[in-house]
Amino acid sequence: MGYSIIIISSYLMWFYPEFYSRPLLVLPLLALLMYLLKARESGVIVLFIAVVFLSCILSTAKTSLSVSIPSESVTAIYGRVVQDSQIKAYRNCGYRILLDGAVDDSGGLFSASGSVYVLSSQCDFYYGDRVYAEGRFSGSVFYAQGSVLIERPWLTLKRIQLVEKAKGEFRELGDAGELGSLLVLGTGSNGSFALSDDAKSSGLSHILALSGMHLTIIAFLITKPLLFLLGARKGYLTVDIILLLFSFLSGWRPSLVRALIFRFAIRRGVDTESSFIISFVLLLFLFPESSSDLGALYSFVSLGGIFLLSPRLMMAIRFILPLPKSVAESFASSWAALILSIPVTMNVFGPYQLGALVTSYLLNFLMSVYMVAALLFFIFPFFSIILSILYAVLEKGFELAAAIPFSSGPVPYLILVILAIIIMALHGFALHVVKERSHLLSSGYVES
Repeated sequence: MGYSIIIISSYLMWFYPEFYSRPLLVLPLLALLMYLLKARESGVIVLFIAVVFLSCILSTAKTSLSVSIPSESVTAIYGRVVQDSQIKAYRNCGYRILLDGAVDDSGGLFSASGSVYVLSSQCDFYYGDRVYAEGRFSGSVFYAQGSVLIERPWLTLKRIQLVEKAKGEFRELGDAGELGSLLVLGTGSNGSFALSDDAKSSGLSHILALSGMHLTIIAFLITKPLLFLLGARKGYLTVDIILLLFSFLSGWRPSLVRALIFRFAIRRGVDTESSFIISFVLLLFLFPESSSDLGALYSFVSLGGIFLLSPRLMMAIRFILPLPKSVAESFASSWAALILSIPVTMNVFGPYQLGALVTSYLLNFLMSVYMVAALLFFIFPFFSIILSILYAVLEKGFELAAAIPFSSGPVPYLILVILAIIIMALHGFALHVVKERSHLLSSGYVES
């Protein structure tokens, strides 16, 4: 039930955020859920669900755009950057801010709040910067003619120094270094390169985006060696510090923070479902802007789908096809993630790529190997040769994946969902038949 609640809450924040500002909808639904769960679930889960609703209400209230003057009268806005600037199409730059105020035609200052995405012709801003942008609103996006840095905190300055030093090392490797920079730092130098274009065409651009998967890889690499060298207590503490530093260098990306909180909870003996709920609630509490972040939405609906559906799908797939467990598990995870994430993809981008169901397994593995090599490159410079070889392999792999045509409309998606339901139903029916036959045999009603 907990996974379903988080998935539904994430969908509501994206598709219908007004829901959380309407108590006549929220309170009856919450009361009904608590009544239905009281007899079946523990009191902790019921409390978690109540807290989930409360955190969604508070975060959407803080990030919903509200300006005390008509948006068409606004000529400038200022606030705090909550998403690093990134190069977009036609060399435009985009970044997200939490508003502190707005300015009209006459230069008057007015109150404003909420999260706004800003598109500008030129900018170089990082998480925590305070900026001033002149331009006009078009819907919920602010098109800036120019953006000016007002203040840069000390921690942000230190982060920039570390990031630029690492980017300088990667820059010498060309496109191979650009990919390493994206995977390790979450930011590149040139904005676009051949492999990233093919990744978008293949529906696998999420593999290039710094996410919780990358934090998990780093934790896997460093945990055992540090525990061996420092012992359990100091070793785990060092791992936590390194992962916090990694999240800091990434600009506190929501999917990374989610994975960090989830890992802390699991390590302290909290079950998977409760850890998932805790990571959702704490992420919205610490970083309320995550409620309007597309990456955070994909992170929760995809991971929720994996937790909710992939175990059943994996068993059903192996019941029909004698695949190795690791292959079936990866295929089931991709399938489950697609089922929950495609509605968002259709809403944001329109077309979606079902080919990722087949291609993501191998390319995910290769990308994980690439990230490990990119991290080792800082210690052993000769790994640059391995990075170049791996990049050539990945480039060819993404080029082949990009040749698969996109799907559009609900029909292919519905077929994907119905097929999953059918194979899980067949597997469930087969298990039921086997169980009934075993019961009859043990009771002596059927001769063996």
